[in-house]
Amino acid sequence: MWYDNPWAPWGLTWSTRDGSPVVTETGLWYLTAKHPEAVERVNDGEFWLYLDRPYHAVRPSDRAYFVLRPDPYRRRGAAR
Repeated sequence: MWYDNPWAPWGLTWSTRDGSPVVTETGLWYLTAKHPEAVERVNDGEFWLYLDRPYHAVRPSDRAYFVLRPDPYRRRGAAR
């Protein structure tokens, strides 16, 4: 249901693959365009997303989505 979606405020749909939250490349492009404050780019295949909690987003090779790993202690701009 729509009220079970923790990412609704950012216009994304909560989705998982193999038990991990994921965001598609298209979802990331949308997030970057509409909510740039929620995206911190590390490199082409790695981002930090600040949604309902901070997530480390990494794109698996040959996939069109990013696997998200929650990191509750991450702060924007923090050194890795």
